[in-house]
Amino acid sequence: MARYRKYIAAGLFSFVLLIAAYATAVAHPGTVVTKKICTSWEMAKNKAFIIKHKQALKPLADSKPLALAGNAERVPVLMYHYITPKADNSEPDNHSIIDLESFEQGMEYLHTNGYKTATMEQLEKYINGEGVLPEKSVVITFDDGYQNNIVYAYPILKKYGFHAAMFVVGSHIQQKTAIFNSKKSSFLSNDEMKASSDVFEYHSHTFDLHKKETALCGIAYSSLADASLITSDIHKIKELGIDSPYFAYPYGEMNTQIIYHLRENGYRMAFSVRSGFAQPGTPPMKVPRLTVISSTDMHTLLHPEASLH
Repeated sequence: MARYRKYIAAGLFSFVLLIAAYATAVAHPGTVVTKKICTSWEMAKNKAFIIKHKQALKPLADSKPLALAGNAERVPVLMYHYITPKADNSEPDNHSIIDLESFEQGMEYLHTNGYKTATMEQLEKYINGEGVLPEKSVVITFDDGYQNNIVYAYPILKKYGFHAAMFVVGSHIQQKTAIFNSKKSSFLSNDEMKASSDVFEYHSHTFDLHKKETALCGIAYSSLADASLITSDIHKIKELGIDSPYFAYPYGEMNTQIIYHLRENGYRMAFSVRSGFAQPGTPPMKVPRLTVISSTDMHTLLHPEASLH
């Protein structure tokens, strides 16, 4: 019995030391040692969460879907953010900004080479092995909900008969349409969303968690990293009418707990900023995308193997 008590006391002492070490790491996040302690603690909490929610975190599909006849081997999901004429681009090295001229050139390439755009629903069925997307299928996405996407991208997409998805930040949606100024950042309005729904489908980029306010281990993360905020944020954006099963992670940040809460609230497919193609069997809550910037050669982006020869 005495030995048993000794083991318990030792375990409790180790646990107290771990708590103290974590508290020190949080209070002094700048050193290498404290960052390692903090990171180890976060990993331990994540593992504990996985164990507790093991059943709920099962893959949406039990196995890789069978190959379907006529299906594309892979589908590129293109990612855009801000569009502006080259003459107004004051941040040419910002990869979240693409020159209007480059955007139009990219869309022309897709059209000339026979590409067709797929919807979110079609992509979801494709990666789950429930539907076919033919070769030369492409998905076009925009993040954040900038007004210039409506002013510049909408007429170009409509011209070529293309479809696109936009992931909007709910708190940025304007009640009244702003007078557009190409040299200033502005967000779209409810009226603009309705008027452009023949080209764009609208989905969530959170209601108000797209901001770097949560610090973990000395690193700033989006507010989505605070799991306690996720459910209320989801309710808010659904109240705006942005109620679909598709989501884009702010800054591409995701972890097990975030995915769990999204799935618990009805989300079935979510997009990262990790580079890659979507394929049958791609984890639906971790769909990769291809970032398009002003200097992007669309042919090389869609055929990376060609650059190796």
